[in-house]
Amino acid sequence: MFVLLAAVAGTVTTPLAQPPLQPWSALVGHCWVGSAPGNAGTDKHCFESVYGGQHVRDRHAVTVDGREVYAGESIYSAKGPQVIFTYWNSLGGLGTGTAVVSDDEWQFNGTIHATARGAEEPMVAVWKMVPGGYEVREGEGGKSRLFRRDH
Repeated sequence: MFVLLAAVAGTVTTPLAQPPLQPWSALVGHCWVGSAPGNAGTDKHCFESVYGGQHVRDRHAVTVDGREVYAGESIYSAKGPQVIFTYWNSLGGLGTGTAVVSDDEWQFNGTIHATARGAEEPMVAVWKMVPGGYEVREGEGGKSRLFRRDH
């Protein structure tokens, strides 16, 4: 049991091995909580380093009145100097794209099928590090949501 716990703890604290993923170091090993889109519940994201820091995993769940109503997962990977991501969710949705980091801001561009049968749509988001957490703005001119570290 101790070996398993040590292995799990090691995956959380493993430094990121890929330089393009270094900006995620501020998020890795922690969970972050904010409002879900449209203020419909709570959105919790937990980031971890995987495969010796070769990738970053972001698992998230949306809860309403204490009940999980939606979940998803992203894997961020270095592909040369750029970062690519793959996202999938509990509705059968799938998304892919790139993330470009400049200073304290992440620019995400890609496409997503929100559900298994949904049409492909463009996906644009900006994350920005702010004191005490990070802000997420989805779409052009979308409202920002603040995520704070969950203690």
